[in-house]
Amino acid sequence: MKNLARFLVIIFGVTFLVVFTLGASFIWDAFLKTPGSNAQEVIFSVAEGENVKGISFSLQQAELIPSRLGFELYVKLIRADHAFQPGDFTLKTGSNYSKLVSQLTAQSPDEVTITFPEGLNIEQMVERIDKAFGSGYGNQWRDSLNKTKWSDTYSFIPEWFEATLSTEALEGYLFPDTYRVFRSGFPDSLTYKLLTNFGEKFSPELRAEVLRQNKTMEEVVILASIVEKEVITDADRVKVADLFWRRLDAGMALQADSTVHYVVGNDDKNVYTSDLDRSVDSPYNTYKYPGLPPGPICNPSLSAIKAVIYPEANNAWYFLTDAEGSVHYAKTNDEQNENKALYLK
Repeated sequence: MKNLARFLVIIFGVTFLVVFTLGASFIWDAFLKTPGSNAQEVIFSVAEGENVKGISFSLQQAELIPSRLGFELYVKLIRADHAFQPGDFTLKTGSNYSKLVSQLTAQSPDEVTITFPEGLNIEQMVERIDKAFGSGYGNQWRDSLNKTKWSDTYSFIPEWFEATLSTEALEGYLFPDTYRVFRSGFPDSLTYKLLTNFGEKFSPELRAEVLRQNKTMEEVVILASIVEKEVITDADRVKVADLFWRRLDAGMALQADSTVHYVVGNDDKNVYTSDLDRSVDSPYNTYKYPGLPPGPICNPSLSAIKAVIYPEANNAWYFLTDAEGSVHYAKTNDEQNENKALYLK
């Protein structure tokens, strides 16, 4: 009996010690721990609709929490499961769970959420910024683009292009997405997020493939911006991308309506370019000048970029888009003229 009693006392003592240690550790991690002198700031992203398990996994991967289980338990205890906000957050290593959850669930009044759809150019982005931040902010952002030499930070921006076109130098590299931006860091913080996102989306694998094809990122982005404005579906984008590459290789003019629309300020995909518009003397007019225009005409989606890197071989040399958005291909100029008569009324 004495041995059994001694055994039970030992078991109870060990259990108490383990529970006490775990409880103390949880309380420390949840409430008491603070960032040390060597704490680092980490930009942490929460996707729209991301659940607690996904967030805890990412937090642990970023070395922001020591335990996924502890973090998830804390979130469950305070019933914050559905309170997390999507966007980018600046978090510090060494923060306790309470501080992290408070930051990740708060929508700061200083913070603005803004969405840039695929295919917008800088002028159209200015309009979106004015609506999100207030009148005048768009011009402030646009004017800031040529005050920082972004090519020093982002190698994908051609230095000569930036020096030549100043404000328009970043056209094509401002990745379309939803962003959360603090007014206090505006406008450079917005540009930083746009360019950083582009650099991440244009992955090392994509860059390696571009080099393997003896092309440049600049060529890819310019052509992707045209493909973005010309056709809508992924199936058409890969075909049109191949058609355009072959035209470039053959020394033919691209004859892309979207490049003329860019010059004259018309953004309607379904408006056929008039002979008058085609006569506009601009290096962006791909009816008048063979080859690629000097820069992108919009900020393309990842879909358009991938279409240009991985085009689908076909034998069409011409295409047009009808009023319903359907694309019609032709092998010869005569076939193209027939399609014009049929579909452009």
